[in-house]
Amino acid sequence: MNKGFSEALAPLAARMPRAVRDIEILRVASQIDGDDFEKAQESARREVLQWAKNRAGGQLPPEAWDFKEFDLPRGGRNSSAVRISDDTMDLWALRAEDPDAGIAGRVWSTEVVIGGRRDERPFFSMRLIASTHESSFAVEPAVPGLVRQLIETPGLVRGGRPLADSPRLIETENGMEDLCDHLEDSERRLPVVLVTLPEGSSAPLIDDRRLAKATAGIGRVVRIPSEMSWILTRRFGRFRSVFGGAVRVYMPGFSSIDDPYRHRLFVADAIASTEDSKSCVSWLRKTIADLSISHTRLGQSILDFSSVRAASRRLQKSVLVDQEAPDAELLATATELVESLEEQIAEKDKEIDVYIEVSEEAEARAETAEQENRALLYKIRQLEKALKEGGAAPTAEPPMPQEWPEFLDWVDGTYPDKVVLTPSARRMVRSPDFEDVEQVARAIRWLANEHYETRVNGGESLRDVPLEEGVRNAPCGGDAYKINWKDRPYTVDWHIKTGGNSRNPKKCLRIYYFWEKDTQQTVIDHLPSHRTTSAS
Repeated sequence: MNKGFSEALAPLAARMPRAVRDIEILRVASQIDGDDFEKAQESARREVLQWAKNRAGGQLPPEAWDFKEFDLPRGGRNSSAVRISDDTMDLWALRAEDPDAGIAGRVWSTEVVIGGRRDERPFFSMRLIASTHESSFAVEPAVPGLVRQLIETPGLVRGGRPLADSPRLIETENGMEDLCDHLEDSERRLPVVLVTLPEGSSAPLIDDRRLAKATAGIGRVVRIPSEMSWILTRRFGRFRSVFGGAVRVYMPGFSSIDDPYRHRLFVADAIASTEDSKSCVSWLRKTIADLSISHTRLGQSILDFSSVRAASRRLQKSVLVDQEAPDAELLATATELVESLEEQIAEKDKEIDVYIEVSEEAEARAETAEQENRALLYKIRQLEKALKEGGAAPTAEPPMPQEWPEFLDWVDGTYPDKVVLTPSARRMVRSPDFEDVEQVARAIRWLANEHYETRVNGGESLRDVPLEEGVRNAPCGGDAYKINWKDRPYTVDWHIKTGGNSRNPKKCLRIYYFWEKDTQQTVIDHLPSHRTTSAS
């Protein structure tokens, strides 16, 4: 859209209620355990109905317990079920809604489909969706308790191996060899998190039980005693192994010649503190949940409720036509079919909007990473040239930018290894209202020098450190906020600010950032003016 139109409409958009978005959180795809397929399928459906009853705010209708179609509208706690059954197939689907206990207007929808061909092991698929009007949405994903119920009774399997909601403890060498075989299995579809125990300890550095519950059905968590980790090193080499209290997630497609950096490693020192341990678990939960969506396809291992209901309506219409049913009955069924198809189209439109948003975020991250790589490559070539010529590495910094179009190139070329900007921050400095570009550049220089040295080598407190007259570094306090940076959750908890109470965007300087200790970089998320919050 033309920028002039978007700017003109901005005040109106701010007053309009936000549209409800459907955000898919995770997907579970598995099969139901048990030798008697029909009995196992019936047991699973009853467990689902019992779970749904506890959230429906009252009893389910009698037909629900006969696995027949029903609709139970209860204002935010709606429940619906549909079934397709003939001589060859038996498919039952349920959708249950549950308002969030703490966030007004947020509703959780759980879609379950159980069944398949009558002569085959029944399938189980589940989708967890959040419907919300929130402009900023962030949760720590966790599978619904329903999945853990089904793991207990009648049991769920994936790839021929039972699913669990607790860490599996490896106690024998044969068990370790089997685990290594599983990691290299080209048919493996679930990520496997290996949690090693520190030498001489029986307790891991992360809460692997909490992780296993949150990712039951979408990942596997395995606990390895220190004396067993050598088998991993022997099979895969040191760079692809994990030991000494460290944690590693092995993505599907792993092999002994795979890129080790594709399988995230958290070394023991990086998860030793309570805060770092929780951050590790949070990253794993989000990554595994995202993988459950990106590595499954609707219509194959996952079915959505609207598609099953639309198929049911088509089948009903076909049967009525064959039976030469009265026109009124045919019309009613056709109307229901149209409504189902309209609902299906609306849901697909919402899905497309979410996919576009995710794609745009990924594109922005890729662009930022490419810019970082180019800047670092330039710096490496400078160092190589200096070494070849036998001279010292270049130390002179390029002149500070005087105009905003020069700013990003100056940051990328001067401090590529110390200061990075998130995609949103990069957009903010293309044409901001703040006038003093050089003052912002001086603040960046402070972050890359004094601030960096203090963080890396230790030193005085960074609280209320003056950068220059009228400018200081300070914690954000109540203005701190959470973001996702490179698929990990962080809190933006520091800012550089000018004094006084002025919020004039031309004069009021604010640079919001956090310290990324794994890469030892300052990550800037918002600049150069005051961040607008719900309080401001």
